Amino acid sequence: MDIQKDIIDWLKTLKGWQTELAYRILTKKIEDTDIDDIITMAKSNLGFEDKDFPNFLNSNTEKQIRLLSIESIQNIESLAPRNPLKLEKEKNLTVIYGSNGSGKSGYTKIIKKISGKPRAIDLKSNVFNPNPNGKCLIKYSIDGVEQEKEWSINDSQILDLRTVDVFDTTIGNSYVDEENTITYTPQFVKLFTALTYYYSKIQEKLEQEQSKLTKALSNLPNEYALTDTAKIYNNLRKEYTEQQLANILLWDKEKEQARLDIEKRLKEKDPAKSASDLRKQKLEIDKIIKEISDAYTQINTEAIKEIKALKNDAISKRKVSQDSVQVIANKSELQGVGSQVWKSLWEAARVFSIQEAYKTKDYPHVDNEARCVLCHQPLDINAKERLLSFETFIKSQLENEATQAEKKYSEIISKLPVRINREILSTKCIAANLNEDWLNCLVNIWQQIETASNSIKQDVDVTIDAKFISENVSILNSISVAYEKSAIQFETDAKQFDRVKASKELLELNAKKWSSEQKENILKEISRLKKIADFDNWISQCNTRSITAKASQISETAITEEYVKRFNAELLNLNAKKIKVELVKQRAIKGTVTHSLKLKGINGYKPSDILSEGEHRIIALASFLADVTGGNNNNSFVFDDPISSLDQQFEEKTIERLIELSKTRQVIVFTHRLSLLGQLNEKCDSNSIQIIGIRNEHWGAGEIGETPLFAKKTNSALNSIKNDRIAKAKKIFNEQGSEAYYPYGKALCSDIRILVERIVELDFLADVIQRYRRAVNTMGKIQKLAKIQKEDCDIVDDFMTRYSCFEHSQPTETPIEIPEPVELEKDIDKLLQWLTEFNSRV
Repeated sequence: MDIQKDIIDWLKTLKGWQTELAYRILTKKIEDTDIDDIITMAKSNLGFEDKDFPNFLNSNTEKQIRLLSIESIQNIESLAPRNPLKLEKEKNLTVIYGSNGSGKSGYTKIIKKISGKPRAIDLKSNVFNPNPNGKCLIKYSIDGVEQEKEWSINDSQILDLRTVDVFDTTIGNSYVDEENTITYTPQFVKLFTALTYYYSKIQEKLEQEQSKLTKALSNLPNEYALTDTAKIYNNLRKEYTEQQLANILLWDKEKEQARLDIEKRLKEKDPAKSASDLRKQKLEIDKIIKEISDAYTQINTEAIKEIKALKNDAISKRKVSQDSVQVIANKSELQGVGSQVWKSLWEAARVFSIQEAYKTKDYPHVDNEARCVLCHQPLDINAKERLLSFETFIKSQLENEATQAEKKYSEIISKLPVRINREILSTKCIAANLNEDWLNCLVNIWQQIETASNSIKQDVDVTIDAKFISENVSILNSISVAYEKSAIQFETDAKQFDRVKASKELLELNAKKWSSEQKENILKEISRLKKIADFDNWISQCNTRSITAKASQISETAITEEYVKRFNAELLNLNAKKIKVELVKQRAIKGTVTHSLKLKGINGYKPSDILSEGEHRIIALASFLADVTGGNNNNSFVFDDPISSLDQQFEEKTIERLIELSKTRQVIVFTHRLSLLGQLNEKCDSNSIQIIGIRNEHWGAGEIGETPLFAKKTNSALNSIKNDRIAKAKKIFNEQGSEAYYPYGKALCSDIRILVERIVELDFLADVIQRYRRAVNTMGKIQKLAKIQKEDCDIVDDFMTRYSCFEHSQPTETPIEIPEPVELEKDIDKLLQWLTEFNSRV
């Protein structure tokens, strides 16, 4: 099965944004901008731009991490070492030995915290130290490059050290008693874990955005709860269009008038009287309309054209008439004949002649005896002819036409409308039930009409807002119609009126009016519901079921089978194959597979219910190693008392496994077991193991001391006593005297005796047998026993006799004196000389 191809083919069946996310996970570090890009793709439903996926099978990108030291510890637990815990770079296996209370667990807790182990407990400050700020300096290397970081108590982990693995009782128990995910998943399985993680991040961001789409819709007033409008308003759906909601969104004058009419009808106690009043008001409105309309017809554009035409006609005819007068005027000896003044004089003379001078004669009287009615002079022939021609002119057709034209023009000008004053208009408005605004409107209209009349009279351009007048007259007509309609309704109501039905209609109209005022918010709510639906769709795409299913399918072969193989191999390595346990897959949660230990063929019991302490410990160790050795790295391992509760057989196999592990990685072992220390020291070359002793001093635990004597090679131990401790003994003896020297010398004697015992085990008896070791090793060693001579036995017997006495109580009368430093030095030289010669024998 080509796992990579299977996964890539599956990825390309997903949404475009999901495939792009997987590609970015495999090719770069995901940042916030990437999440934003992916969300944009999801919202736009963009497809994946086909690209070549990198090889993500068996990818090893882990760097080599190595712990170098823990220094400058201040106020963490009971630790207060004055010297740093330094781990040699050249030696992969480090054994840190100390008795109970020496500080081993404190160091282990620090390492668990800095490496971010899930079951690491919070460290405590030293309760006897008033300073709460615990800290230490951590030194480590990454691919050989040294780093250091100051770490404060219960800070978060040091990310560089997250691959350092720790085994202690708590972690061991978790492997036996709990479901666990594997610590180091293959790169391709990390893809599923990362997808699950970023799906959750994307979902979280989408949900945050969605949560901001808050509802801005007001609550419908309770009185409208049972209306049809309420059914729509309270159940808005994203599918609604503005057209579909027009019934509750749009409010016009007709609906408002209908609402007011019903409201008025419901309030009216005497509908017959109201009908009569409305008709009177309608009559007054109609009068106002007629007055404005009549006045406007006299000053509108057509009327102005007509007036101008009349004026031009009068002027034209007058000119023709005057031209005919000019003929007569030419015969006259005076100027002005035919003028208006002359005409007035002529007509006055006519009246005088007919009424006074010549009552029975026609005017002008020109008989033989006739005289001028103005100057009373007798009329000669010329005068008589002149008077007759004047009369002929006055009575001519041209003059009549001119006079009539001028009269018609004067009459229409005199009839032009004038403004109705505000008081009269106010009375009219009251009678028509029109408000103050209408009064102001009518005053404005009549002011414009009067201004137009004056402009016409002055023959200047007329300025009038015809649209304003027309629109308001139209509104007045609508009011008149509404009054009539209401009057008819009142007349009907006077005969029969269903008040319950009308009340429901009014309530519905009030609800629609209220909802129309919420139009903007209703449309926003529809838009919000559409966005909510979009977000629901995008969020649903973040469901990890498909990831879990695919991860489970791949993990069955790629993880579980390999994990089980490693577990079974570790059982074999640790000689625990007979223990009836097996590692099984439990379940997959969001793409992460969990495993647990169960008893073979037994249900209803957990391994911890049946296994002994030793079996529990060895199975925990096997599970731990099967897990953490599955990573693509040679990360450091830290073991806190790994052989606790183990018998000799499991103990030896565990030691062999630790040594094997140290061939490829750093292994740090904390222990208080001499047997573990002795066997590790025996089985390892001195160039590959570092032994550190720690102790509890009066200033605190974790103090770094010399390597325990029994942990050193015999030659090295003798040279150490000679070069360091005897030199110090000489100084104390010479400077402070025998009393101060006594305890130091006594301790030296005790250590020499211990070394003699070690020489017997390791050199004299060729390491064939050894305390704390089960095996008797004869291969390649038994023949060395042939080197032993009687003199060798005498030397050993002499040293054991002389130095054993310092291990026992001395009689007060004859105590054995502690040898002086010079004597001890001679004995050490003698031992070294003999040991060198003994080991050189063939």
